Amino acid sequence: MPKSVTDKFLKLQRSFLWGGGLDHRRIAWIKWKSVCIPKEKGGLGIKDIETFNLALLGNWKLQLMQGNGEL
Repeated sequence: MPKSVTDKFLKLQRSFLWGGGLDHRRIAWIKWKSVCIPKEKGGLGIKDIETFNLALLGNWKLQLMQGNGEL
């Protein structure tokens, strides 16, 4: 099954944060959910790309429905 764009982007985010590269993996010392918590609440403030993608798609769908089908 081919990976989605969000899966590929998430892999790039994680490999950048944890170090290493695309060819070798390193240990993640903290849960990804904790990384995505806002800075004010103790996280690193990195956006959860899957949630962000769903929000953008919902926003575009709403704009499309309200704009009489105009893109």
